Amino acid sequence: MQEAPADFQRLDAEALNLLGLTRRAGRAVIGTKAVREAARRGTLSLALVSRDAGDNALSRVVPVFDATGTPWLLCGSHETLGRAIGRDRAVVVGVEDARLGRRMRQILEREPVRDVAPGGGQER
Repeated sequence: MQEAPADFQRLDAEALNLLGLTRRAGRAVIGTKAVREAARRGTLSLALVSRDAGDNALSRVVPVFDATGTPWLLCGSHETLGRAIGRDRAVVVGVEDARLGRRMRQILEREPVRDVAPGGGQER
């Protein structure tokens, strides 16, 4: 498997720290079945899917996210996603806290840092 670029790793790490807080607050839903059910209930503010999720897992969750309008993003490997919530591995985790879900989206949707801006300065 190809490793994610450094900027994605940094952004993933920030989001995964927040995911740990979400889990400790009891506002994380773990596993394909539980996340699908929560998406159907409309309680998810965000779903995180590991970057190395297989086609089978994606085919089970993405159609539900699309049908329910649940935002979802790729984040970390299944090992890093699992570690963030205190498990060995996790392929999909849902976030039921709206504020933390919004913050994770802000972090993960940032564009990677570019080396030099057109004017010569650093671009973020």
